[in-house]
Amino acid sequence: MVVEIPPPKKYPGGSNFVVYGPNGCSFAYYPSGRMATAYERMGAGFYCFFYADDRAGTTLLAIDPLGCGYAAYPNGKPRLTSRKPGGCLVDENGAIVRSWTQYKPLAGEPIRFDLSPNIHLSFQSRQLIHAKLTIQGLTEEYDLGDVPKMASDSYLSKSIGVVKMGPERGKQILDVDKCRQAVEEARERRDNNSAMDDEGDHVRPAIVREDFMQKHPELKAVVAAGDELQKSVREGQWDVEVFVSKAKLQATLSNDFPTLALGDSLKGDPYSQKLSSMPAMDPSTLGALLKETSIDGRPLPLSASIKAASGRFRPDHGYHYKTPRRRLKLLKDRSFDKFITDDAPAGTLVVVCCLAGWLPQCRRVEPAIELLNGELYAKAEAQAGEGGVPTPEFLLCKFDMSESRLLRDRHNINTLPMYLMYYGGKLCYASNTLNGFGSSMDDLRAQARDTSVAAQRGAFLADGFRFGATSNKMVEAFDETLGGTSTIFGSKQKAT
Repeated sequence: MVVEIPPPKKYPGGSNFVVYGPNGCSFAYYPSGRMATAYERMGAGFYCFFYADDRAGTTLLAIDPLGCGYAAYPNGKPRLTSRKPGGCLVDENGAIVRSWTQYKPLAGEPIRFDLSPNIHLSFQSRQLIHAKLTIQGLTEEYDLGDVPKMASDSYLSKSIGVVKMGPERGKQILDVDKCRQAVEEARERRDNNSAMDDEGDHVRPAIVREDFMQKHPELKAVVAAGDELQKSVREGQWDVEVFVSKAKLQATLSNDFPTLALGDSLKGDPYSQKLSSMPAMDPSTLGALLKETSIDGRPLPLSASIKAASGRFRPDHGYHYKTPRRRLKLLKDRSFDKFITDDAPAGTLVVVCCLAGWLPQCRRVEPAIELLNGELYAKAEAQAGEGGVPTPEFLLCKFDMSESRLLRDRHNINTLPMYLMYYGGKLCYASNTLNGFGSSMDDLRAQARDTSVAAQRGAFLADGFRFGATSNKMVEAFDETLGGTSTIFGSKQKAT
């Protein structure tokens, strides 16, 4: 079936008054050729815009598919506003004349006024908006209520409350009468919007039209088969038996569908303790049910999702998670120099992380360093193989600055965490920043590689390296100011 588009309405002079589109939209024009109305489809509803017949094209009315929008005076100032929470009508001075809300709708007669000599508006609610365009004896009317109601209708509009207690707490309590009424209204909309065939029956508009079949000839056979099937159904060529009685259904189809009679066999005799009628009493079925299980009773291995859960599950099968982190080697002040020069593996860069347990920055960075240490040893063990001695790319160690002032006094360290790198017993790097600007473990890895290459070329820090003296300039400025003011105050006191 082809959905025909109504022909355009024309002025007596021959120019277009209203031009209709294929999906229900339309566009109206003034005799001057300017657009008067734009009625455009958007989803389940329509957007409607009315314009004044001036060079600026002032918008006099704008309504969306939900009935929200505004109407304006000829000069463009707001006149009526419509929103979901409510709306209001104001005069030219901005004073509110009438107002309404979602819970207190507009009472009495609807609001009626002329947007211009050619446009009349009637407003009762977001679902009841009527506009009429009249020019040179031609009229076009617009109803902006039914489609928005269908688009905004949901189960929340039928709720009469929320369950306060019990397992159903938080669920909406729906009004059954409103639900039934909404179903009836939806059915009426479908019936009114459907087309009729030659015999007067309601049918859905054809989705595949003639122009579309011209582009795709292979669809002609499919459409013809569908039309033939619908015709055969209307002529009564199909014999369909409706089983109103359950007994008749079972008597007719029990041989083809044994499950229909299964319900009666499970009921048994309500006045007897015997279960001979149940399918489980069959010897073969009963033997299969009473067969001893092959499960040895040991707990099944836990899945990855349960292992990743918090301590709610305890694996009893002996498998426990092993963290990839590896503790850092702790250096003491008495053995610090001996380990750097003699005990450390030859040709390996030693990175000493100066930390303090009381400092939050150190507590945050220590787990990350331990994770990097575990990755280094895991890679070294994989390369060494079985029986080999793993040698990491560089050796990570820790020195607790809270236990000793050795490095604090030796290098004048005042910032933590601090990284000291030694190669062959000599200091070749000392800084709290890595890779030039960063502090992540990737920066630490990159800095260790660069420092190791530079140390192999002979780039070391000077013997007795110390950081520069630190000073608090704010305190010094305060002391200087305090000294100057005390002199002035002292001279004034002597004068008095």
